[in-house]
Amino acid sequence: MKKENYISIKTFCERHGVGESFVYSMYEYEILHVDQKKEEGMLHLDDLPLLEKMVRLHYDLDINPEGIQAIHHLLGQVESLQQELILLKKKLNRLE
Repeated sequence: MKKENYISIKTFCERHGVGESFVYSMYEYEILHVDQKKEEGMLHLDDLPLLEKMVRLHYDLDINPEGIQAIHHLLGQVESLQQELILLKKKLNRLE
């Protein structure tokens, strides 16, 4: 695990003004991954945009973790359907 690809949960929470319990609740709801290194939780840098989006949903719109999980699931489905639509449009264009 390369340290430069990770940020500690403590550092993230200090910079964003959120509690560590929120980050761990996102982990419990399988929205993001947490790696443990020397008893310290670490977040992969690729997960930061997603976590920042979830922080905004929770603190700005007052959505609870269960609601965030549902939103995350629905957004994943929408993205999957968009990819399928793009693929089908390409196939249709080849047939025309």
